[in-house]
Amino acid sequence: MKIIYYILLVLCAISLNSSAQKEIKVMTYNMLAGLGDEANYGEGRHEKFVEWVKEQKPDVIALQELYREEKTLLKDAKTWEHKYTAKRGALGLCSNAPIEEVNKYKIEGLWHGLLHCKTYGIDFFVVHLSPASWEYRLKETRIIKNIVDSITDNSNKYILLGDFNAHSPFDCELYKQNPDLILKYKGGKANGTSKNLNGEFVDYSVMSSFYSYPLIDVTEQFVPWYKRHTFPTPILIDVWRTAGNIGRTPERIDYILTSIEMSKKCKSVKIYNVEENDYLSDHYPLEAIFSIEE
Repeated sequence: MKIIYYILLVLCAISLNSSAQKEIKVMTYNMLAGLGDEANYGEGRHEKFVEWVKEQKPDVIALQELYREEKTLLKDAKTWEHKYTAKRGALGLCSNAPIEEVNKYKIEGLWHGLLHCKTYGIDFFVVHLSPASWEYRLKETRIIKNIVDSITDNSNKYILLGDFNAHSPFDCELYKQNPDLILKYKGGKANGTSKNLNGEFVDYSVMSSFYSYPLIDVTEQFVPWYKRHTFPTPILIDVWRTAGNIGRTPERIDYILTSIEMSKKCKSVKIYNVEENDYLSDHYPLEAIFSIEE
């Protein structure tokens, strides 16, 4: 009887412990021109995008290149069962749990600003760095890290996510295997130059600056380098890219970066770089699942 009683106690403890945990699905997605510009990117993209998000059932989703109308965000979020939204310019965050809007940064030196919200007890920073220059992006990292640093006395649960327009040293093999990326940045000219290249090479300083904070790149932990590309998609073919160019210049420029504490809670990461997302945006969405205490 004592053995049975002991087993029951152990099973009860395991049950109580597991019930105290909850998994949340966190996503980030650059929507491309607020899901507009049908002449270039096709009709019905808005409806297809909303339906796709609804099918994925994210608990939290960060959005970049968001449409202007806040009422549109409220309507779309309701469709994918999110009652709570926050918006700063073209940056947005939606959640099925209450959102505390901490700050909507619109300050000099941040190309698209910064949206800081809190939901599920986690501080979320939605970012969209400059597409124009790695040097400008590097200046943005310093501003953003100072903002993140201001909360660390009270929180060790924070996530930075969005379109960083920057390359990671963790993906160096991806770019070694696809040298046409350098030529693309040079405008197709061997002797061309680009502010997005650090001399003749892919720039890694921007993401390295975030990593050294330290912030943890959870994608690197779960997804092999040859499956990490988040940009571009075939939607750009015949707009400002060719089919061959798309295939030869894969990049990862979308990230979910976390505090050390949150990285320990990450259970999986997925990049939806598959056919069903080819014509929703020029970026592919990124998802991470975290186990948190209820």
